[in-house]
Amino acid sequence: MKNQKTWVAVILLGTVAVNTGAYLVVRSRRAEQSPVPLELPVARPVPSEPASPPPAGVVAASDEAKAGLARARRASGLAALEDRDYARAVEEFTAVIDLGQDPLGDMGDLLRIATDLRSREQARAAKAPAQRESPPSKPAPRTRAARLAAARAQAREQQQAAEPEATRGGLLLVTSTPPGLVVLVDGRAVDMTPARLPVSAGSHRVVLAQGDRHLYSETVEVTEDAVRSLNRDLTAELTPAAVRPPPPAPASVVTTATAPAPTARSPEVAPPPEPSVAKAAVAQGPRLGDLEVSSPGLYGEVWINNRPYGFPPVSALALPAGPARLEVRVNGEVKRRMTVEVEPGRSTRVRVR
Repeated sequence: MKNQKTWVAVILLGTVAVNTGAYLVVRSRRAEQSPVPLELPVARPVPSEPASPPPAGVVAASDEAKAGLARARRASGLAALEDRDYARAVEEFTAVIDLGQDPLGDMGDLLRIATDLRSREQARAAKAPAQRESPPSKPAPRTRAARLAAARAQAREQQQAAEPEATRGGLLLVTSTPPGLVVLVDGRAVDMTPARLPVSAGSHRVVLAQGDRHLYSETVEVTEDAVRSLNRDLTAELTPAAVRPPPPAPASVVTTATAPAPTARSPEVAPPPEPSVAKAAVAQGPRLGDLEVSSPGLYGEVWINNRPYGFPPVSALALPAGPARLEVRVNGEVKRRMTVEVEPGRSTRVRVR
């Protein structure tokens, strides 16, 4: 294209020069023949000759320059892709295609990839939430109690942030009626009811057993920082062993002295009846009673004779007859303490207020 413009300029200049020379020659001749002033002739454009095609060497040099420029812009587009500047990559690849050059035959795929990445980046930027303004700073607490509460809350937040997620779990509280059953968690015996068991968050298989006999099983889901309670009445599943009195002792042989034969005048005196040996043995057997505890006004853990029995209402079976020490504890602290008389063979009801 450049060569064609050069040839056109040369032809135009040549035409102007020829016309100028001809005009000067004509004017000089007329001036010699007559002194009549001559009018300036109107210059007529001389039809230009058709431009000849540029030489083959010039065309080859132009194509080579375009190919070099296309390779340079392709490399620039690839660098923009690596830098995640997708807009510049699209611009470079589009310029290569406009040059009519495709050095490796992959311009279409590269342009499609860059356009897709640019669209996704723009969509992600459009959906990104606006930056939230920092909340206004709270005024410093004035009273001592407020300062202590703020310091405790800050320490609790720091402790929770520093605590790893894996160590955070929940609490599993297992109680049963009657108490004293073995608690198995995930196949491992861990405690007896009532039991407080810290467990990891997730699902756990809880089994209540008596010896080798499994009485109840359930899968419990425990969440983080939560307390899950499991309370079951298994009185019907248990078969309490009957208390058998000890066998009566063999009757002792009472020897008496031989008395003379009674006479008609002396009446026969009968000996007093002896107490039954079996009744004496039963009287000396174990004396047991039951205790039922309710606490409508205070919800805490019931302890009887320094042994936990769970949360009310509680039924403590087969307690020794006589005075029993009853305590109600809230978070390990004794809130109520009293002494209750357990009657043998009966169920004593106690209402804690």
